[in-house]
Amino acid sequence: MGIKDFIASRLSGTTGSAVDQQTETLSGSDREKISEEIKLTTTFATGDKDHGNCEVCSGSDEETIEAGENTFAKLTIDWNTPLYNTSKVPKLHFIVPTSQKDWEHDACKEKPGSVQDNVSDWCSKHAPEFEENNVGDGQTLTCSVTSLPINIMDIEVMRGKKNNVLILPHFLWITDLQASKVEETLNAIVPDLLSGHLDNETLLAKYEQLKLAHEDAFVFICSHMTRDKRCGVTAPYMKKTFDKHLQDHGLFRDNSDLRSEGVNTQFINHVGGHKYAGNVQIYLRKTKTLIWLGRVTPRHIPAIVEHLIVPEEPNLPFPEKVRCIKKYKW
Repeated sequence: MGIKDFIASRLSGTTGSAVDQQTETLSGSDREKISEEIKLTTTFATGDKDHGNCEVCSGSDEETIEAGENTFAKLTIDWNTPLYNTSKVPKLHFIVPTSQKDWEHDACKEKPGSVQDNVSDWCSKHAPEFEENNVGDGQTLTCSVTSLPINIMDIEVMRGKKNNVLILPHFLWITDLQASKVEETLNAIVPDLLSGHLDNETLLAKYEQLKLAHEDAFVFICSHMTRDKRCGVTAPYMKKTFDKHLQDHGLFRDNSDLRSEGVNTQFINHVGGHKYAGNVQIYLRKTKTLIWLGRVTPRHIPAIVEHLIVPEEPNLPFPEKVRCIKKYKW
């Protein structure tokens, strides 16, 4: 069965799978709120049965999408609960590389005393003060671990005592952050990041430990099998499809590709809401925007790449899949 026929059968309900039972909804007021953060594409409309129509899919891509859709069909996914506002917008999102795609249940605590452990503790300790004082765009300070690579030749990194830490949505790296220096470093940098008064150029000049990320976008896909198998078994299909379509546009960047611009797609630990798998967080540098999507399956990815990631001015094709969205104003 070709991908178009396969998608048509999914959407028409002829296969009887869980994916066929989708009844995703989005209220008019929520649609309006989302459109204030990002332009909505007119190519698709909520409930449009051409959502998954993929003119650019071929060969192995068809096989990957079909295999991924079959996997999703075997899982229990909540297709009915409205997604908008089922997650919180981070003021800052600290991303710590681990070279892993699965972790212990509490991922940041997997290595006690590590950089990610200490960053997570710092976020928990200081989030209330920034929230109470209404400092920064967003609601939370968040620490996550990802499949981004670590330096396996550095023994301190291997022991978790040193690491690079990506700060989003600023697209800045803290380089060679010592676990013992997390409190001191974040106490200094974070107020400047959240103040909104300093641009990246000024921050880079002020803090020699900061380095600008070279990517134009990061895509994070929840793959935390230990927490819930739904994200764990679906994430590889999602990543493979993202990578294929990014390659078609010359935007794919893997861990050894240090060219500027492009898109880096990685796995991330539990983001909340496994029942809404697949969970995808997309950070766009040029528009300073976070788009956090749920209930994404491989058939949605070609349109997400084509409309949301590739254009200079992004267009959102599936507003009913938005869990939260934020265009930052710093």
